[in-house]
Amino acid sequence: MTDLTDRKAQNDILGAERPVDATEAAAARLEAMEAAGELRARWAPGDITLRHADFLHHLHELEDGSVDLILADPPYGLGKDYGNDSDKRSGEDFLGWTYGWLEAAVPKLAPRGSLYLFCTWQYAPELFVFLKQRMLMINEIIWDRRVPSMGGSTRRFSSVHDNIGFFAVSKDYYFDLDAVRVPYDAATKKARSRRIFEGSKWLELGYNPKDLWSISRLHRQDPERVDHPTQKPLHIIERMVLASCPPGGLVLDPFMGSGTTAVACALHGRRFVGYELNAHYHALANQRLQRLSDHVPHSSDVPSLASAG
Repeated sequence: MTDLTDRKAQNDILGAERPVDATEAAAARLEAMEAAGELRARWAPGDITLRHADFLHHLHELEDGSVDLILADPPYGLGKDYGNDSDKRSGEDFLGWTYGWLEAAVPKLAPRGSLYLFCTWQYAPELFVFLKQRMLMINEIIWDRRVPSMGGSTRRFSSVHDNIGFFAVSKDYYFDLDAVRVPYDAATKKARSRRIFEGSKWLELGYNPKDLWSISRLHRQDPERVDHPTQKPLHIIERMVLASCPPGGLVLDPFMGSGTTAVACALHGRRFVGYELNAHYHALANQRLQRLSDHVPHSSDVPSLASAG
């Protein structure tokens, strides 16, 4: 399968600036491509590892410089209920805890590795300054959750976004723009001059996503939604994985939650190791990966996914 065919398949899965379909629907599209001989097996034995554990207790198992991408969506320090005390810290206590795990995790990154950190505006300034002292800041990405304002505070503007810090180990960081270009719609293509844009690579592959990602959060009725209070849309995670981890590379998720990053890695041929303290969420992640495995045709090249306690 050529790189161009691979990218067209990825663009079909990603779509335009909209929420991606449910995991089952994405897997069904992959199944159709597999049947047409357009898709390689996407994972191999041991490539997807889900740990029910505190990653700080097991980080020594990963060699320094072995991870291509850290994708971290930790507790925000806002007091949400994750079935444990992981989000009960606030203020300086929360910042100190975050500094500690970042200090331990960053050395695991490869020389061309990157980090995406989800956070909230209350702590983004301190966290970004901390990371800028250790890494190169590439972008601050704003995720507009497309939440209709229903009032809320009368003493400030309503907050409807998450902050995402994108950092790299070095200037030579891995970044595959072509893998995440957003396709132009038919109307846009028609409005352009054929003489000017005919055969142009950027028109064929689409445009560079901006640093404002307007992608709806997962509502209760969304078929992708599972029982997790802060589940991220697969579309967002796929974009990070495709752009910042090479095929076959290793992604580390210290706060795995319901396993969205694991799903993205399985769909797109990246290795994954994730850690989750909550037994229920760890089980959800396993269930999502099993559903995905059930939808993609099995062969000698598509073995079962790994899970560890």
